[in-house]
Amino acid sequence: MRLITGPPGSGKTAHILECFRQALRAGNSAVRLLLPTATLARHLENEIAREGLVFRPGLIQTLNGFVEELVAEFPQAPETVVHLLVEEAVARANRPEFRRVAHLPGFCVRLARTLLEFYAAGCDSGRLAACLPETPLAAGFLAVYQEVDRALGRRGLLPRAKRIERAAARIDRDGAKGVRTVWLDGFHALPDPELAVIQALGRCTDLTLTLPDYQATTPLRSRLLSSGFDEERFVRKRPSPAMLLMKAPRIEREVEEIARRIVEQAAAGRPWREIGIIVRAAGAYVPLLRATLERFAIPAHFYFETSAARHPAIRFLTGAIDAMLAGWDHCATLAVLRLAPRFADSPALDALDFAVREQIPNAGLESFQALLPAAEGDIRRLIEDLGALEELRSLELTPGEWAIRWRTLRSLYQPPRDASLDHEMALIWRGHAEALDEFEKVLAAAALALDAERPVALENFWRAVKSVLRLQPLRSHDARRDVVHVLSAPEARQWVLPVVFVCGMVEKQFPQFHTADPFFPDAARRRLQAAGIRVRTAADFEQEEQELFESAISRATMLVTLSYPEFTARGESNLPSLFLDARLRPQSSRLVRPVARHIPAPVPPAVISGSGLLELLRKKTGTLSVSALESWLQCPFRYFGGNLMRLREAPPRPEDRLDFSLQGQIVHDVLAQWHRDPQQDIAALFEGVFAAFCEAKHVPQGYHTERLGNAMLDDLERFATDSQWQRAGFTSRAEEKFVFPLDDSLGISGRIDRLDTDAQGLSYVIDYKYSAVDQVRKKRNSNQLQGPLYFLAAESEFGVKPAGMFFVALKRGVEYIGWSDTGLLESDPIPCEWANTAERVAQIASQIRQGAFAPAPADRKACSYCDSRDICRIEVSESQGVGAIQP
Repeated sequence: MRLITGPPGSGKTAHILECFRQALRAGNSAVRLLLPTATLARHLENEIAREGLVFRPGLIQTLNGFVEELVAEFPQAPETVVHLLVEEAVARANRPEFRRVAHLPGFCVRLARTLLEFYAAGCDSGRLAACLPETPLAAGFLAVYQEVDRALGRRGLLPRAKRIERAAARIDRDGAKGVRTVWLDGFHALPDPELAVIQALGRCTDLTLTLPDYQATTPLRSRLLSSGFDEERFVRKRPSPAMLLMKAPRIEREVEEIARRIVEQAAAGRPWREIGIIVRAAGAYVPLLRATLERFAIPAHFYFETSAARHPAIRFLTGAIDAMLAGWDHCATLAVLRLAPRFADSPALDALDFAVREQIPNAGLESFQALLPAAEGDIRRLIEDLGALEELRSLELTPGEWAIRWRTLRSLYQPPRDASLDHEMALIWRGHAEALDEFEKVLAAAALALDAERPVALENFWRAVKSVLRLQPLRSHDARRDVVHVLSAPEARQWVLPVVFVCGMVEKQFPQFHTADPFFPDAARRRLQAAGIRVRTAADFEQEEQELFESAISRATMLVTLSYPEFTARGESNLPSLFLDARLRPQSSRLVRPVARHIPAPVPPAVISGSGLLELLRKKTGTLSVSALESWLQCPFRYFGGNLMRLREAPPRPEDRLDFSLQGQIVHDVLAQWHRDPQQDIAALFEGVFAAFCEAKHVPQGYHTERLGNAMLDDLERFATDSQWQRAGFTSRAEEKFVFPLDDSLGISGRIDRLDTDAQGLSYVIDYKYSAVDQVRKKRNSNQLQGPLYFLAAESEFGVKPAGMFFVALKRGVEYIGWSDTGLLESDPIPCEWANTAERVAQIASQIRQGAFAPAPADRKACSYCDSRDICRIEVSESQGVGAIQP
């Protein structure tokens, strides 16, 4: 047995790989190269295969994989099952010291993490009980640990450490099954169970083990040497890479600068696969790196696990069960359909989306199906398939039977029938298949965690599945060769790349801050170490952080770039990592933006020019409403989206349905009915109209609805008793619709709220505005057409002589604002420009029919409530000098 020690970059790994290559060239297959991680094993397999060496799978594998071949008949307890058993054990033990926090998931996760650490150290509850240190929570922890041990025993499951111990015993008894030479490389922590396997292998094979320097100075080295290992120390052979330090104002600029330097390396001819990014604070950097590298068109492989519960395929399946258990809540059911890949871009599902939003909150699958057009057979069939899940409600099955039943759920998640079969789509669907396979593993783990013989209800099994799924990791397979490698600091320890970036070099990120264990503080852990239980203390964690940094900066052969942000998101200063060499002078980042692959030259906005489309446009604009004309005056693109294409925003949420528009409709309807009989009680009339509108528009009852209703009623009662307008001398007509010809090719349509005519035959047009006075004054002074066009309508459609036009502001007071020939209510005279209205409207209609609808808002502030604001790209148009804003 041989032990090789040395600092990072000393050639230990290169020596092991060369020995392995020589064995392959000699045709020796009785060898094993054992590594700590599966990703590293795949990486070395690919690297050696690219050199032209052919070997059968399994010669390079993880230590776990090697052990699995020896003890396959002993099922291992997955970590997710252990977490679930910990939750149950905490409830059963009911310890007084845990009672206040036992219901918190974070507490159980922390307890399970400590318990798994003891398992990994080869210390079960019996061994811990023999040397239990005196701490406030130690007895409670031991009680839970004993419950978990008993639960695993009842299920016939073994912790990973116990299986490794059995593998060591089997190797001592039966040998290594024909393996004569073993190399172990990349291991940085060797707990007692792994050490027992290594010593057993050393007794029957030619074994070589490498250790980093910091482990070579611990008691582990003494134990290895005393068990028969001969030590050989390697000194540094590889020259140190050049080292740069870069700082950026914020983390976003830091990541952009890394991307810019990667692009520069690629432009100089370096393959993507020769570049790596090492991350210690994955939560802060991985999402940002994904988005930034994609923006810069940099292919990258992220060697990080994600939560299986976040994958779309698993969200579809879990969402279906959750929706069923919630009584097919319409929001939850719609969310499930949105995840179905067959209908990802379905116009029918978009229409169903709007219909559902308009009537939520609601529940029930039959009422949900009623919202779907009859012609949509595919969506209806999927809804019927989901409805078949109802039969599961009444069943009580054993956990194993539930797992078998639920494996059939994956048939609900089908690709589109016309899905393209290009390479990118194939990778996507491979990832979905892997996620569905992982879901089946979750079902099996949940079944293991429950009593195998006792039938359980659907809700109980599903609760176990959700608990396991919350902790289940998912790592997608990425077989691309030429990609940038984004690695965690522990994962990167055995990689060697020409160019490496190490980001996040600030305190509490690299090195990370490790909080004290609440169950066994450092003093207790030192006593456990003295008893032979190798659990780690804070000093061990600090040493590991130092070793991770030394390893990270030695992964590069040519250039390593360290980087950090100067400020946090709050603008507070970051403290640079204490690992940074004070002799390194930081370079500042550059403001950088990704260069588009194709930069089109600025072009004028598209104009509808086809003769057929122009003819259709002429027909559609044969009659224009007054509101459509004013919409075009505000912005041609607003008219195009709202009036011509009739695009709609998504319906508002239930709490937002009683918006300004609906309030205005209610007030207008009340006033229209009240004017037919002014003697009736306007309060009773309002109550009926308000209730009808709330029912039709699915407005939820509550304080907010009642408050707005009371405000509208106050405004209406104030108007009903207002004496500014003497109604006694007028005859009134309410809610009068009109369509009159402006010329041979254009008609004007609209609706007059009220038309009052006095004894002399003079008529006044009244238009209600459920707005505050200042808003109505603004509309009166704006570039609007309602006044002059309503004048023309009163004269040509109703045969009266118009003498005035008034807007009535109703909110929080009553005020008449308008124009008249008689000076009524101190109104302004009718503007002389109104005489040219017909010619002006004809010009507007002509411009509309020419098909130019560039974004050009007259009032830029009005863009904030325009329904087309998200698609007009007014900022782009302004930057290109297209569609100048009118004053």
